[in-house]
Order: sequence, then C-alpha cells, then structure tokens
Amino acid sequence: KDMAAICNSFTFLELYKSDTSIIPEGYAKRFTSVVYSMDNKYQIYQTNTKAVINFRGSTAKKISWMENIYSSMIPAKGKIKLEEGTFVYEFSTDENAGVHAGYALGIACLAKDVINNIKRLNHDGIYEVTITGHSQGGALAILLRAYLENLPDGVISEKNTFKTYAFAHPKVGNKEFVTAYTNSLKKGSNYSVVNVKD
Repeated sequence: KDMAAICNSFTFLELYKSDTSIIPEGYAKRFTSVVYSMDNKYQIYQTNTKAVINFRGSTAKKISWMENIYSSMIPAKGKIKLEEGTFVYEFSTDENAGVHAGYALGIACLAKDVINNIKRLNHDGIYEVTITGHSQGGALAILLRAYLENLPDGVISEKNTFKTYAFAHPKVGNKEFVTAYTNSLKKGSNYSVVNVKD
C-alpha cells in the first residue's frame, strides 16, 4: 500500500503541485533526480531505516514513448555506447536472456546516478531499499533491480537488500530473462501488481 501511494507522487505533483497528501507517514523525500535523456526521472524517499527509489512512468514527450516503442530484445549482457562513454551491463547470467532495448537504454542513462545515491544511503546507514514505479516506471524498477543484483562484487555494499514493487509495467524481457530473474531473487522480494482487466 505504501509503494502504491509513493509511485503516484509524480502524478500528484503534476496535477496538484504537491504529493504530501499521499506520501505515507514516516517517509520523507530525500532526492529528486534531473530529467535524463529518455525523459526518465526518479525520486528517493526514506524513513530512518529504509529507502524507496521511485521511477516516473511515461510522459507526454515523444522521447518517452520512443523508449516504450523501442522494444527490440537485446542480449541481457553487453555494452551500450552513450555520448559520455560506454555502459557495461549485465541484467542476467542466462546467455539466452534478452531485455527490452528502450528500458535498457533508460537504465544506462540513470545507473551511475542511482548507484551514487545508494552509496549515499549506505553512508547514512540505510541498506534496505525498495524499488518501485508505475507503467514505464515499473519496467525500469525491474530492470534496475536486475542490474543491481548482477553488479560485480565491490561496486555497492553487499549489505544492501532490495525489494521490488512494479505496478502495471510493460514486458521487460523474454521468457529466459523472466525465468532467470525470478529464480535468482529471494522469495517475497519481487512483486508485479497488475489489473487482470487492463
């Protein structure tokens, strides 16, 4: 219930210029990112002991919808060439796994900033991190989780524990990715919330 409320923050900010009426008690906004190249943005909320990374869903901008439409599957391990350098990624150890190219590019643009913010949280003694988002934001939440779980040792603290709540997200990868992703995670740490009539 708390994650459903938090992932509506961006909508409330757009419609009412404030999200204070829906943010659960005990959570405070710690950070709001800049807008990244695919019109992606995220927030970090926290309590004294845990944090939430919340991804914005699709916006009305064409580049945001290009991220959705660019749905070709790319290998779940590889490199993406960006203007500022090369993003080396691994979303799965299964060599047959493929992921949505647009969402992979979205993660490529935000990953460095997200990792820096996780390190700041760790510096403050916070290691319990929930990742959430609605629609496109939910897809990014899942791919970020896959990316973080497959980082090389030493990039972030091994004390970190992650949980994912993705709401009404588009498909993120092929069957091999989904199977490997689901099997690699601790039971009860990953939830996809869908409306069967949607």
